[in-house]
Amino acid sequence: MSDFAVASWNIRAGLGRDFRRLPARTVAAIVGFDADVVLLQEADFRLHPRPAALPRIQGRIGPFEVVDLTENAVGLGWHGIAMLKRPGVEVEAIALHDLPALEPRGVVIVDLRVRGLAVRVVGVHLGLLRRNRRQQIGFISARLAELAPKPTVIAGDYNEWRERQGLEALPKGMSVHSPGPTFPAGRPFLNLDRLAFSRDLELVESRVIAGPEAIMASDHRPVLGRFRPVAGAEGR
Repeated sequence: MSDFAVASWNIRAGLGRDFRRLPARTVAAIVGFDADVVLLQEADFRLHPRPAALPRIQGRIGPFEVVDLTENAVGLGWHGIAMLKRPGVEVEAIALHDLPALEPRGVVIVDLRVRGLAVRVVGVHLGLLRRNRRQQIGFISARLAELAPKPTVIAGDYNEWRERQGLEALPKGMSVHSPGPTFPAGRPFLNLDRLAFSRDLELVESRVIAGPEAIMASDHRPVLGRFRPVAGAEGR
């Protein structure tokens, strides 16, 4: 059965721990990701028209193709959430939603085909307040319930450091996993960046990416999870 890998990183719009904004350094870290899909948070600047924080060349960032999630040609993502994919990964459907919150937040839901396997990858950057996060997760769960079931990964900056609180509204049967502490990047002790996955997937590997560029290029460290479909999930 084919494995596939999803990486996630809050890049803080390219602003590093040294308070220098060096997009090339961020891209250099992303180039090293051994992933089929890469989710980025804070990939666009906050102020309208929300220009991209990273340069793309002919629709690519490093070896990865940029999935078009924008309403204009200026930014990279939806509410700052961008998705990159390895060439050959096919995009089958995209849904973009605003999330309920005091602050502007969004979710991206993308159906992909990775080496013949139909998967759904959901990118999130949840709010700073736990009551908002619970409401946002409930909203995402409701949207997923409206779709045909599919092996699903929900990855991103959950902004939740507790292991057993705030994530109760995730779809029934989903497992939540943290590869390890990711924040602050210099000496991380908070597990803010997480991977949730449906019961038709097995997590076969996970790690916090700790290369020198990744450690310096943002206040978060990236995470990666490698998944394998359980019997019967392939080819759906």
